[in-house]
Amino acid sequence: MMRFLIVLEQTEAGFSVQVPDLAIVTHGINIEDAKSSAIKAIKINLKAYQETDKDLPEMISVLDHFENPDLADLLFTYVNVFVPDEKIAV
Repeated sequence: MMRFLIVLEQTEAGFSVQVPDLAIVTHGINIEDAKSSAIKAIKINLKAYQETDKDLPEMISVLDHFENPDLADLLFTYVNVFVPDEKIAV
């Protein structure tokens, strides 16, 4: 199981969600849907890294994300993603 920071922003259409450490942006109609979309996108992203035998980008400190002015006033939370026992370098 891996834990990823996500950032949520309410929009007119629901919630935009970013996974800043993996440069993923997706959306959902509510917070739970946005979190579910983020998990699906993360799994696709992880699979692509595995298939190309590339290492994941280095995770950035949560404090660095908090200090990012582009993310000011947004909701930060985490999602847990099940990772198969295949090789994923972190």
